[in-house]
Amino acid sequence: MSARTSALVIAVLVGLTGAASVVAWREYGELEAQATVVHKAALLESENDGLRAALGEEQRKAADEQNETRRAGIEADVAAIRELPFKKPVVYESLDRAGIRQVVAGKLSEQYSDQEIKDMATGYSAMGLLPPNFPLKQTYVSLLGEQIAAFYDQHQHKLFMFRDASLENSQNRVILAHELTHALQDQNFGLLKLALEIKDNDDRAAAASALIEGDATLVMSQYMVKDLSWKTLADTATYSATQSMEEIRKAPRYMREMLVFPYIKGEQFCAAAYERGGFVALTEVYADPPSSTAQILHPEKYFAIPREEPIQVEFADTTFQGEKPVADNVMGEMGTRLLFQETSLSANIAEKAAAGWRGDRYLVYDGGRELVWKTVWRSPDAAHAAVFAFQQVLIGRFVGEVLDYPVTDLWLEATAAGSKTPIGRESFPGGQILSVARTSTNEVVFILTTNKESAEQLEKQFVGAQHG
Repeated sequence: MSARTSALVIAVLVGLTGAASVVAWREYGELEAQATVVHKAALLESENDGLRAALGEEQRKAADEQNETRRAGIEADVAAIRELPFKKPVVYESLDRAGIRQVVAGKLSEQYSDQEIKDMATGYSAMGLLPPNFPLKQTYVSLLGEQIAAFYDQHQHKLFMFRDASLENSQNRVILAHELTHALQDQNFGLLKLALEIKDNDDRAAAASALIEGDATLVMSQYMVKDLSWKTLADTATYSATQSMEEIRKAPRYMREMLVFPYIKGEQFCAAAYERGGFVALTEVYADPPSSTAQILHPEKYFAIPREEPIQVEFADTTFQGEKPVADNVMGEMGTRLLFQETSLSANIAEKAAAGWRGDRYLVYDGGRELVWKTVWRSPDAAHAAVFAFQQVLIGRFVGEVLDYPVTDLWLEATAAGSKTPIGRESFPGGQILSVARTSTNEVVFILTTNKESAEQLEKQFVGAQHG
């Protein structure tokens, strides 16, 4: 089986689920508290099932005719806002919720085999981002089936909406504005040219999805303001009170965060481009898209001259004991940030520790029992901070304890500057062994396995020397 199998499923779905609900904004209490009512409304993209009334056949026909007229107006508004033309008519198709789930499952099956998706879950579990034996495919289908209100399929070049979604409802108009932006992107730039479906670099795929979703969210926000009325705010308030949140609340934090990352952080990145010259400047980004989540999180890295590109991590041979890895992938700064948050450290400290990221690559073997994570950091201090943060991840994961003293920015900086973070082997309950090796000033290799013999063999192959 190819080692190039582990990839974030949302990278495939992002073009498919352009209006996947950003209801996780409600889980972002801090951000939501700071948002205005209009901004919150602009980021709510999922249809309220409770508001859909059953239409008779004659009523449905009349509604379809009215929707067609409204669609033409929304297309014109979106094209004007985004300053791009529709080069051909948009193809629409309507589905019920069961049809949505069926298409989502079908798209996953087109791109990944069940074994590939299982290997993805194994890789995420080995890193500590998902529980062992996590049903990744079923969870994504259930989660997106609950949240999606409409989507644009970049393979069929077709826009799907709910069969009963009347465009008299302002929420549905906002959703359509978002999806029509994807149609514009596809017709003008070609969504299939972007790295949305790359299977061995989640970081690059997430950056590509952040560009297109951030762009569409920016357009959606401007459309929302243009279409603002008391009815719009009433629709939003009703939606917030009735929207189903069961599946997204049950999902692991990594899935929730990566689901909303392209919308939240992507919009911030696209806004930074917009500030440099409007949508014309944003259009120029498609000629040379961002290549890492670090560039999305820190737009100044993308716009720097020369641009700060991620450092590609290479291995002379990824085969270990005659087997190829079941997962071979890149965490990126965003993935690393979420990993470091799986600790007793504050989100702020985890964010600071991850901000030193310059490159990484991880390999997983033996059904997830052996992990090699090779990382590159901005400085020796950043490398020390990362070692400390990852150790805290493992303490929380295998020991279950939390730090009984406060960790502050000053403490973390002093620890890194004083080189107090231990380098070597460390054992955890359950037989887990962590091996940490500095292979250069700013490079650290983490090896996690279940026995001393495997640790020695992995060190010999991927570090070049054994610990004494």
